[in-house]
Amino acid sequence: MSELDGNFYTSLPKHQLPKLNQILTKATEAKIMKAKILVCGVVGLIGISSQFLSPKTLTQNSLTAAVATTSKNLPQNLETAVREKMAQQAQINSKSLKLTKSQPATWEDCLPNKSGVIPPQPCQAKSRSGWRVTMSGQGENWVYYVTNNGFITLDATASLNKTIISTLSQKLARKPNQLRIVAAQLTKGLPLCPINATCKVKPILGWRILLEGRERPFFVGLDGKDLNYGNLSLYLPQQTAGMPRNIAEKVLEDVVSRHDNLTSNLRVESIKATKWNLCSGGGPTRPEMGNCPNVEVEGWQMIVISGTNRYVYYIDQPEVSNPNIFPLPDGIQSLSNSLVTAITKDAAKRAKVSENMINVRFATPKFFDQCLNIDNKKLNCRQSITAGWEVQTIGGDVPKRNNSNISGASATWIYNVNLQGNDIRFLQSGLWSPLP
Repeated sequence: MSELDGNFYTSLPKHQLPKLNQILTKATEAKIMKAKILVCGVVGLIGISSQFLSPKTLTQNSLTAAVATTSKNLPQNLETAVREKMAQQAQINSKSLKLTKSQPATWEDCLPNKSGVIPPQPCQAKSRSGWRVTMSGQGENWVYYVTNNGFITLDATASLNKTIISTLSQKLARKPNQLRIVAAQLTKGLPLCPINATCKVKPILGWRILLEGRERPFFVGLDGKDLNYGNLSLYLPQQTAGMPRNIAEKVLEDVVSRHDNLTSNLRVESIKATKWNLCSGGGPTRPEMGNCPNVEVEGWQMIVISGTNRYVYYIDQPEVSNPNIFPLPDGIQSLSNSLVTAITKDAAKRAKVSENMINVRFATPKFFDQCLNIDNKKLNCRQSITAGWEVQTIGGDVPKRNNSNISGASATWIYNVNLQGNDIRFLQSGLWSPLP
């Protein structure tokens, strides 16, 4: 875990569903049957009539901390520890920082392991007690929670400065109090660099910020200006099979944003011009539909390796003229075999059937908080952003509690998982059946 992850001891870091709108206008007589999903589980019974499987997102940013109203003084050793921690994280001189507020507080969080960090995997929340501290300097006001034995956690979402909040407000055309911040984390990036220019710049401290309803995080400096990960065109092959290079760069940008860094093995495995049919396949994973339009599509397949992941993208030709193109990996084709096996095994156990009766049906690329949007009451959950997948499997008998007589209904089991596949969290179960 890096020094920017936010939890330290004081001495110690949609599978893309293809954009069919333009294509389907060529098939005006095609009738697409939507799927009906009735989802029940930890959030109750939810009805969804859509090709997209989007279980209800649990309410985010709901940390409840009890702050004492009685006035007490923060012990000097804890004040020093928090000051040094901010100086280290903000990369400024500790002498320029001052304590502006401190209050005794209690909150819910996990306990650190023997290495002094809270593990990213699921852990049981415990009541913690200590102090809520605001440390200020050079225009920043960062909020920390520190236990009486010196365990420090930066409350990232509470530490975003007014410039950043104003920038996000303008980008989304929302009032600041209407912004729903799911998670935030300190990171480093580069300022924007003109295409075909060589920019000599040093890494800049900034934030990745995930807002509710957004596909991926904003990446901004402390001054609110956009950051990026450098000149990604350097990672492209000379020949791109006719794919515009700026589009290929956008694909790389999406990949890198999922890892929040340039992994040492980042490379383009292949780019090839290809054709596919919305009915017979040969391209991106077909979305849920009934009578499909028999439309031939021309475009490109681009495969990128990063870390232990292999991402498969499809770009159709009409998309390249869209200035707001937003490439997403094909979830089903990008899932590793080991991850599919792990999810299938868990779903089969829940469904009480053999693994060969479970089918991984959908996988949508997602960004989550550190707890994969499952348990947001813990303090550490909103201090970092994790990329991964929302995966739906189908198979097994319909849960009895649904008491449904819908023809063709099947049980569905939905998971949120991280990219590495070492954090698989069951979200909810329900039933699935096609609309008549």
